[in-house]
Amino acid sequence: MKPFITLRAKINFHLVTFIALAHSPAVLAQEVRVQMNSLLPPFKAIQPYIASEALFLDEGKSEDISEIIQGLRKSFHKIETLPTKYHNLPGFDENTKSVAELLDDASRRFSEGKKSYAWWRLRKLPSDCFTCHATYKVDSRYSNPGVIDESLDPLNKARFLLATRQFAAAESEFLQVLKDPEYRLYYDEALRSILMITTRISRDPAEGAKILGSIADSAKLPEDDARAAKAWASELNAWSKDKRAVAQNRLAEAERLIKIGLSESPDTNQNDVALLRGTALLHKELEDGKLNKTDRARALYLLGFAYTKLPLFFSESWAEMYLERCISEFPGTKTAKQAYAVYRGQIIDDYTGTAGTEIPDEIKLHLEELRKKAHGEGNFTPIVKAASVSQRDS
Repeated sequence: MKPFITLRAKINFHLVTFIALAHSPAVLAQEVRVQMNSLLPPFKAIQPYIASEALFLDEGKSEDISEIIQGLRKSFHKIETLPTKYHNLPGFDENTKSVAELLDDASRRFSEGKKSYAWWRLRKLPSDCFTCHATYKVDSRYSNPGVIDESLDPLNKARFLLATRQFAAAESEFLQVLKDPEYRLYYDEALRSILMITTRISRDPAEGAKILGSIADSAKLPEDDARAAKAWASELNAWSKDKRAVAQNRLAEAERLIKIGLSESPDTNQNDVALLRGTALLHKELEDGKLNKTDRARALYLLGFAYTKLPLFFSESWAEMYLERCISEFPGTKTAKQAYAVYRGQIIDDYTGTAGTEIPDEIKLHLEELRKKAHGEGNFTPIVKAASVSQRDS
């Protein structure tokens, strides 16, 4: 049975969501970078404590850790003053709230002496930063060399390199992890991170196929990991040989890829590469902000649906976040009803165990509110005004 939904995977540390907006107009991009730069010193300082629970629990380090967490909190709350135009970017408000809750809760629990819980919250920072980097458009020129603690072991160094957009260096560290039996339990994480870099960052399928194929052939991987690496290498190789013309309609191409990704049979598994490519196109469309209302609703729904199929790559809350966004922006529409059906199925699955299905009352109330929104039962106002969605609304 999973804990209450607002306290589980929704603790994403998506601080670099905002750095990812650096492709926006120069003035606004500079404002983002200036405010984000204030986070870098405490972000580097917290790394060895996140990497070691024993160090985090050391009583002699308590004052230092508390000061670092407070520095992160204060710097982050300044980011809440960013221009309101960013609030229409799907995930912005949700991630802002998640980060605030994470830092405030970790700080509060640490001061209460519940340090193991505080560490558990904070240890997800690097992986969730990368989730954001692999989702929004990020210019690698804005990576941050010098903000990684060199005392970190290869696995944790790779995680923080991803968090600071230093993808080539991170890939190199993950390759070292895959050569060391000590990290056997983390081989899957390393392989998936390399695949994410290939599909969502470098977009070099031929090189990715070569790397994963070489790993599968030479590294002493557990059977399941070797099988996954070979499957991804095959999918990447097929992508590299795809000579089809660049699709003019990215939404249609994204939907096509997602359908391919979901194609399963007794002899085949879902195509993770196709799913990742499809979701990347959808994010690009949403960031560009040129979709009409019907297509925007469809894009949000497809993103939420696809993320239900990628739980090992992304936080479970991502699927729910985009499905709920679709319902809230477009209440009473056919697409909102579809989104609700998938959302409800996801929640039921989350709270179903050997004892049956036990959904907390708070979640039941939330589901009922979403159902009413999705079906247009009540006076629900869309959270984004039609005029701000697109200039081409039909």
